[in-house]
Amino acid sequence: MKSKEIFFAFLSGILLALSYPPISLGFFAWFALIPLLYCLFQSKDLKHSIVLGFISSITSNLIILNWIALNSGTSVTTAIISYLVLSLYLTIFWILFVISIHFTPKKIELFFIPFSWIFFVEFLRNLGPLAGPWMNLSLTQSGYIRIIQLVNIETHAVSFIVILFNIMLYRYFIEKKMIFIKYFILLLCVILFFGNYQFNHQNNRLVDKSINVSIGQPVIFSDEKWNRELKQKNFQIMESLLLKSLEEKAEIIVWPEVSVPSYLATNINDRLFFQEKLMDNDSFLILGIPERKFIDGQHFSYNSVMVMYPNGSFSTYQKLFLVPFAEYVPFFKSWLTKINQFDDMGNFTPGTEYKTFPIKDYKIATLVCYDSSDPKIVKTMVQNGADILFIVTNDSYVGEFMPYQHFELAKLRAIEQRIPVVQSANNGISGIILPSGEVVYKSDLNERVVHTEKIPIYE
Repeated sequence: MKSKEIFFAFLSGILLALSYPPISLGFFAWFALIPLLYCLFQSKDLKHSIVLGFISSITSNLIILNWIALNSGTSVTTAIISYLVLSLYLTIFWILFVISIHFTPKKIELFFIPFSWIFFVEFLRNLGPLAGPWMNLSLTQSGYIRIIQLVNIETHAVSFIVILFNIMLYRYFIEKKMIFIKYFILLLCVILFFGNYQFNHQNNRLVDKSINVSIGQPVIFSDEKWNRELKQKNFQIMESLLLKSLEEKAEIIVWPEVSVPSYLATNINDRLFFQEKLMDNDSFLILGIPERKFIDGQHFSYNSVMVMYPNGSFSTYQKLFLVPFAEYVPFFKSWLTKINQFDDMGNFTPGTEYKTFPIKDYKIATLVCYDSSDPKIVKTMVQNGADILFIVTNDSYVGEFMPYQHFELAKLRAIEQRIPVVQSANNGISGIILPSGEVVYKSDLNERVVHTEKIPIYE
């Protein structure tokens, strides 16, 4: 294997990684695979091609997923092992893609290869306990609001276009035929025209009503949150956020994942500390909580959301899509049940219900953290009648790449389902996103803040 080929494989992996948030050089994705494709189309040896695909894949995985290695909620050893194992596991799907290319006739490669990527990389990768929808190519284009309007047609449409761009530009560089540049420009113009129409159409939809929503971003890190000596201080911080939201006449207040260090579903005194203030103001509070249930004599722990009602009642939603090796341990749970330092992480049970909650004359849905990476969960919530989506998350323990990626995923979900999305993150990024994908508010990282704004509910 020539050193030039190894360099080209590395180059494709690096270019693709740079197209993801937070670096967000999204246009790099349009040509990132060209160096790898050049090597694959020149190679006659399948084993040779597989090695090159592995190099590109592991390079991009290690850069994009670096936040897993920075997980301060577990030991350094566990974080590094999880990071390396997941990065290696995800190369399997690139290898399948490379094998499909090896057997693809040139006459059909222009359109077959994008379909091959969708099936072997994005569809198969999103199955099973190690599913990784976080890595879909649509995330690379989240900074281009007109282009990502395509996800409303089909979740993988943007990924298809990105691969098609790579094939068109590769064919131009190799064959020097202007027809491929003309196709590229024509397709890009059509997408931008369509996206601009959709963006303006969504922003001009008729509004049925508006809700005054207040986001609290407390910036309380996990080692502080679960320190018993700091419980009173942490409650005072959350109380100050609550009072500020109530002063601003918030109808709905939303706090992040596990925002209070208490099992509020069973700890009545702690719950009433907050809920009594809601009763006086006819406001609702959405917040992430740890939750324990005893079912048929067995103990179950959940990463949940609580919706507190001003009449003193509450409802809960249990997170559906758990993070492997962080919130639960797939395959080896019998001998490894707790690898995180905080909460009941490492031993959570996934929820089973796609719940919506009635508030006045509309419905809301809530998601916890990783839930928002799965388009199918959001689609089901909307089919169940959700008018607005609330995402609660805590990205404070995984570096600074993940918060940016997580917020951009929320933008994709808003466009896919044409629903307003409100995200509250412990240390950021919190924000409000309209169904067009327009961001009307976005917090800074590590900024303790309350932001209140009217959010439209559309007819």
